[in-house]
Amino acid sequence: MTDELVLREDRDGVAVLSLNRPHRRNAWTIPLQRRYYGRLQECVEDGSVRCIVVTGAGDTFCPGADTDELQVYTQTGEFNPEMAEIEQAEWYPLTVPKPMIAAINGAAAGFGLVQTMMCDVRFAVPGARLSTAFARRGLPALHSASYLLPRLIGGSRAAELLVSGRTFTTDEAERIGLVHRLVPRETLLDAVHEYAADIAQHVSPASVQHIKEQLRAAQESTFLDALHDAEARELGALSSVDFHEGVMSFVERRPPAFAPLGQGSLPYTEQQTAT
Repeated sequence: MTDELVLREDRDGVAVLSLNRPHRRNAWTIPLQRRYYGRLQECVEDGSVRCIVVTGAGDTFCPGADTDELQVYTQTGEFNPEMAEIEQAEWYPLTVPKPMIAAINGAAAGFGLVQTMMCDVRFAVPGARLSTAFARRGLPALHSASYLLPRLIGGSRAAELLVSGRTFTTDEAERIGLVHRLVPRETLLDAVHEYAADIAQHVSPASVQHIKEQLRAAQESTFLDALHDAEARELGALSSVDFHEGVMSFVERRPPAFAPLGQGSLPYTEQQTAT
């Protein structure tokens, strides 16, 4: 057993981050958040990482805030000043320019559930218990839940889950579109890794960065705003290294060799081909 709060394992261009407080069912704490966000930033800065998977150690993803910390808040009535020591903003996972996949291996509630919503794709084991939980703790919808959930499953369904705070399962989550795929526990990480490795091998990191930025901007833009933004990005992409590689790999019927994040958007030149 290790006291490392977030484990990292890399393979095939995929970094698997595991929340690692199994003795507390991976309940969320400020030190855990600091380490998890730090690990995410490491993955962003590491050119060998093309896709990020997030899961929990043991048989739980994250049941939300640790009850010991919640009890401190009831006594102080204030935010924990340690939050100011976290370098990244609370919504940092939403800004990660690489694909993020949640492997929900067990219960997720509150901020734990929100962390899965900040990912791009969600795989889950059948029958795991989920809850927004906030209303049952005397709290408003925290951590951007009121923003994210309606955009994932629609306003009416989101309102019901938020105002009731009830427990629902990953089976229901899959039916309403909150979870993309249900996978038996014994094969969950294998299935997620296969999916993530395919992305790592065949998808342009520069394209993913553009797409994630476009999806965020489109939430607040008009149709024409989104169209003009896409046209501007296309103009740059047409002369890029990754566009040339994407077309040529398709024509030549071979796997693509896309450049690391930050290099794929560079203009294509014969000199770059030769290096």
